Amino acid sequence: MKDKDYNIPEDQDYTSAASAYDCTGLIPSGTGKEEELAAYKDLYPFGQPELSPQEIASMRAKNAREAQKSVSRRPDR
Repeated sequence: MKDKDYNIPEDQDYTSAASAYDCTGLIPSGTGKEEELAAYKDLYPFGQPELSPQEIASMRAKNAREAQKSVSRRPDR
């Protein structure tokens, strides 16, 4: 079976990715304000990295091309 391409940009830095057990309980009840979330992220970087507008556009274009390919490969019914 062919591995699927999950559109992960190769040039992104995932070295700060946290494990499931890393700092559990850091945000016990979620955040209600953007400022509070920013303060937590200053303390401990977590979550997925922000994508630039160019990266988002590139991923959308790639997804559209792949969707078009799958439609064109579909057998007629």
